[in-house]
Amino acid sequence: MGRFSGSCCVLACLSALLLQACSTERATSPMRTATEQLLISTAADRAAAKLAEQIPPNIKAYLDTGYINAPDANYATLAIRDQFLRRGVLVVNDRAAADAIIEIRVGALSTDENSVFLGTPDIPLPLVPGVTAGSVVVPALNLFKRAESKATAKFAATGYDVKTGRIVVATDPQYGYSEKVDWAILLFFSWTNTDYLEQRMR
Repeated sequence: MGRFSGSCCVLACLSALLLQACSTERATSPMRTATEQLLISTAADRAAAKLAEQIPPNIKAYLDTGYINAPDANYATLAIRDQFLRRGVLVVNDRAAADAIIEIRVGALSTDENSVFLGTPDIPLPLVPGVTAGSVVVPALNLFKRAESKATAKFAATGYDVKTGRIVVATDPQYGYSEKVDWAILLFFSWTNTDYLEQRMR
């Protein structure tokens, strides 16, 4: 009776695991995470602020952003316009009314990721030895882990006189950065460092 009872318990446990392994939950999610968007938009804000410092105030300018080709082009355009206005640049929507056409170019607006890991990865184990269908996953053991996501924005601008075509202003490339670093040490200790919630422009 004891053997039969024990066998029933084992079968019940295996059945529960099999049912759990076969169940799935469908969830919709955007192609890009909020964290990635925050990293990129923060880098864009910081690069735009530095770019605006290179433009003389009180100049009446038309911003030509037609050459910006990036997934976050709209945000980058508005961030640059915002910083120019804060700087005192008179932004107009009519090319003929402008003293200068300022062409904006974007050399970078994306993220890089790298990580250092010491431990064991996720390990799938079969529920029944010798049977490949159905498995459970033993989670990774992180003795040490450092995973970094870093956004980089590179903006530059060239302005020329509407009538003569002569150069009015040309900036050096201006860079903005933002990062998130995830840490894990000795299995149980983990934390995250970010700088995209800071208000100070870098």
